[in-house]
Amino acid sequence: MLFNLSKVFVALATVTAATASFVKRQADAVTCDYVFSPTVAVDPTTTNLVAEFNFVIGRSLSTATGGSIFNFGSTVVDNADDTFNVENKISADGQTAAQTAAILSGFSGTTIAGPSGINWLVESVVCP
Repeated sequence: MLFNLSKVFVALATVTAATASFVKRQADAVTCDYVFSPTVAVDPTTTNLVAEFNFVIGRSLSTATGGSIFNFGSTVVDNADDTFNVENKISADGQTAAQTAAILSGFSGTTIAGPSGINWLVESVVCP
């Protein structure tokens, strides 16, 4: 009986820790506005741009922090000049919103590979 009770306690402690981590990530989220330009022509009707930018931003933040991220998602506007305005809300384990914003702002001027094989120049990042 003691063995079963200890299993229940460990399971409950694990769920509680995971929930606390998830809630903290939600509380420390930051919303940033980006301008991206592709290095090749992009057809928005055949490229899933929301998935593309969720990956580009999420993977870059995860790589920079060395930890887990929570990506709330992106909205994308295709501009007439072949640039894309992207708004994305995201957080990273162990980072405050201000720290995450500073990391994301540092991506400005870099080129990041997307999952579709398109390379994206980050023209600007603005995080409030």
